[in-house]
Amino acid sequence: MNEAEFRQLVCDCTEFLQARIARAREEFGIGEFERYDYDLPTNRFWWSDAGVPQVEARIIIVGSISTTSTTWLWSWANSHFDDVRTPEIERVREYGIEHGISPLTECKWPADETDGWEMTSVSARLLESSAAYRSPSSTGGLFLLLNDLKRLNPNDRNA
Repeated sequence: MNEAEFRQLVCDCTEFLQARIARAREEFGIGEFERYDYDLPTNRFWWSDAGVPQVEARIIIVGSISTTSTTWLWSWANSHFDDVRTPEIERVREYGIEHGISPLTECKWPADETDGWEMTSVSARLLESSAAYRSPSSTGGLFLLLNDLKRLNPNDRNA
């Protein structure tokens, strides 16, 4: 795949993910709750109000951006995720190999938050994910795909 084709893929995938996130916000109210938490060993993510979980999702760890080293690191290449990695993310790397897309196959490369969202968008499209989230940290951010969203409290204000 040449650079122009890759840029078009990224653009199409970004539109796809933006639409999915908008739908998840409308349907589940994500982004409107007081708090979010996630548990990597169980691949679960949830939003809560007043300490009561309201919406839950299954997560796929895409990768992370480091503002210290200014790099992107795929989850499949990060030894910290060896025990919590889900096999789905490997399909993104396989797609990169099949189509000659180096950003999808190189473990770690110079990047910023925009690159993180682009890799997350491509991953979301290839894996047909429901939404995505970036969990910020003092040294960057962890990019997650969200799937199997479900409301936990049917009496929630967003129901």
